Amino acid sequence: MDFLGFLLGAGAFWLVLAARARITRLEHEVVALRQALPHAGALAESPPEAAADAYDTAETPRAKSQRDNAMDADPRPADATPEHPAPAPKRVESALARLGPWLRDHWIYPTAGAALVLSGIFLVQYAVETGLLTPQARVILALLLGAALAAGGEWLRHRPLAGQSLPATLTGAGLVIAMAAVLAALHLYEMIAPATALVALALLSLGAIALGWLHGPMLSALGLVAGTGVPFVLGGGGPPPPVLFGYFALLALAGMGIDAKRRWGWVTWLALAGPLAAMVLWRLAGADALGFAIAVLVVAGAAMTLPFGYIAPLVEGPRALGRETPVQGVRASFAASAVAAIGLALLVPGMAGPAGLALLAALIAIWCARAPALADQMLLPVLAFPLWIVWQAVTYGPVFGAFNALRPPESAMPLQVSQILVLSVLAGLAMIWRGEADAPGRHAPFTLAGLALPGAAIVALETMWLPATMLGSYIWALHAMALAAMATALALRYGLHDRGQGPRLGAAAAAAFALVALGLMLMLGQSALTIALAVLMVAAGAMDRRFDIPALGAFQILASMTLIWRLVLAPGLDWHLDDAAMPEMLASLVATLGGPLLALWLTQPLRDDPLRRHARLVSETGLMASVAIAFAILIARVLPEQTGLHAQLGLHASVLIALAWVQIRRAALPVLPQVRRGLAWVFGLIAGVSLFCAAVYPASPVFGDWPFVSLVAGWPVLNDLILAYLLPAVLLVTLAGWRWLWVAGCGLGALWVATVIRHLWQGTYMQLSRGIEQGELYAYTFALLVAGAALLARALLTARADLRKLGLLLAGLAAAKAFLIDAGELDGLLRVGAFLALGLTLAGLAWLNGWAVAREGNSTPNATNA
Repeated sequence: MDFLGFLLGAGAFWLVLAARARITRLEHEVVALRQALPHAGALAESPPEAAADAYDTAETPRAKSQRDNAMDADPRPADATPEHPAPAPKRVESALARLGPWLRDHWIYPTAGAALVLSGIFLVQYAVETGLLTPQARVILALLLGAALAAGGEWLRHRPLAGQSLPATLTGAGLVIAMAAVLAALHLYEMIAPATALVALALLSLGAIALGWLHGPMLSALGLVAGTGVPFVLGGGGPPPPVLFGYFALLALAGMGIDAKRRWGWVTWLALAGPLAAMVLWRLAGADALGFAIAVLVVAGAAMTLPFGYIAPLVEGPRALGRETPVQGVRASFAASAVAAIGLALLVPGMAGPAGLALLAALIAIWCARAPALADQMLLPVLAFPLWIVWQAVTYGPVFGAFNALRPPESAMPLQVSQILVLSVLAGLAMIWRGEADAPGRHAPFTLAGLALPGAAIVALETMWLPATMLGSYIWALHAMALAAMATALALRYGLHDRGQGPRLGAAAAAAFALVALGLMLMLGQSALTIALAVLMVAAGAMDRRFDIPALGAFQILASMTLIWRLVLAPGLDWHLDDAAMPEMLASLVATLGGPLLALWLTQPLRDDPLRRHARLVSETGLMASVAIAFAILIARVLPEQTGLHAQLGLHASVLIALAWVQIRRAALPVLPQVRRGLAWVFGLIAGVSLFCAAVYPASPVFGDWPFVSLVAGWPVLNDLILAYLLPAVLLVTLAGWRWLWVAGCGLGALWVATVIRHLWQGTYMQLSRGIEQGELYAYTFALLVAGAALLARALLTARADLRKLGLLLAGLAAAKAFLIDAGELDGLLRVGAFLALGLTLAGLAWLNGWAVAREGNSTPNATNA
């Protein structure tokens, strides 16, 4: 009684709030109408007689039609502005948006229905707790209660005063109680077999479909929500029975069947959301994975047909992922297929997962062959197949092995690898068959998806499962070559069918090249693989030049990125610097530079194309970065001794500077520009920290102290200081687009000159604590004078005043150093000769500066200036 009083009080309070909100909304609408219609107020204030006259003189539809026909002969020009512009089209709210106001105004009906359903369930539970009735009697009592409620609702439906909501409430409650009775007979008392329960539930679902057509959407919603929650309310202990997957699937089919003719829209979403969520929860609770896979596939396949009212999918118009609003039910079908794909990938171990995904791909490709509005669903198997492989590796596979107790036997793994590839190929062929209907000049999405699906599967297997350790490198490489042969055969077919043009030919050719590259990667060594990739780049460029296949630019992009990956990370800098022999290292560098260079030369004469432009940009940036990195590797290998920490930091900073520049240039591409800029900032910051450690502290050979002090390796001038300071300085000056980076590069160059001079006088140990030699001081002064003269000469060639001023500044610094520092260390004729040379040098620089100023002012220097 306390609960009932609380429920009635809450309902009354909610009813008052709803009424108040509705009155407020109506008042606002009246005010808005009065403001929009200035004559509405006058009409409202006019006497009833005037209003009646206005009504009587209103135009009939026939008179309005005659007036419209007369207006067609209006002699006014066609572009004349109408006196009253046409009103804007009224915005039609979606069914889901109308559901909220309906629940707010009619909340009492679903509440009553839920209470009736709970009454039936609690009646059964009460009979169980007290032991008054036998199990058969309890089930029969619940069935009788449900039948009585359904009959009462049907009787009230024919009474005009009953309305539509009350009969639907009673009928829906009766159906749900009947479902609960059937489930209790199966789940609690084991009175009937699972097959009998499924037949009974199917009949009740069909009854809900028929009655939903008669009673409206409220009955459908009530039946769906209550029917989904019944298995969770009853409980019963023990493992979850897999037969309930069939029940949830039938519930979803019933809801979508209701919407097939009535087209309410939100009923389909409710019929998919509730049962699919219940299936996922049932699977997480430990129910059979095979039953889950079958159920979600049935629901996904039905979502492609039932919401549209067809036996087979026949849906045209915009797609689910497009900018235009698609036909009602398209996005719901996409959501159902997405849940099925993700559920199969994450919740179905063993071969049932890829088999289910292959069946889903076949459904999308073959079952939806005449439904172009559902074509976006082809992306789901392409993404879910590698997701399943990765997830199996994380949970059961040989790489991570966090739950090795659930891991399949090692003897079964090779067979599973082959089976997974076969299933991916079958699914891909189904999509390719669907793509045969595309015209040669059109984009062929199904063909691209069909080619991408086996490729994504084999890449995921290679990355996560390491099949070469089980099958052997040669056998596993044969799998890749077999896929490459299939792609080659398709390329030949498309070359003949599409007359050498079209995206299908390019996609098949690019896939063949990529799979051949993967097979070579599995069989060849480090340098041989790099050479093979370079040869494939050149071959792809030659094929593009011969047959005009722009899609091969996609392979050029992947190959260029792979070459940089191999140069920097795998096998990487360590292999090129330490592990590889000199011939192998040289072969790898020549291939890394020669392949993109020849490919760029081959693609230059071709016609402009967006994919070719992108491939050219990626190849050019990759080539320039590879040149800088290869130069650094060659210098490091030529040096006779182990390089110091400052050189290692400078080398890594140079690589990061080159990679940051690559990302900045590639940010012009439409693919992830913000991510590329973010990577450029990350690379640049790490390079800055490395350079600071190499130049200042703790790895500097001048300012560092023990145990971080670095010893200089190499000969005078040609030593590891080139890697530490000169190479990053050249990269910053050459590649930098910002002035402060150019200044930083000049500063690093000056530091290199200073450290080279100190190395000439101090040798390997260059710590500042060793002091400064007299000749070293003069060398610094001479270097400043040379730098000033070089800047002035550069200013003459470019007519840049900033370079001229900087050169004079360096000359002034040299003079100041000579007078303030060097003079104290000289005496006798050395002091005279030094200052004489300094004076003559400064005089010559002054004359050079005057001549440069005159040239900048477009005047010839006269004798006075000279």
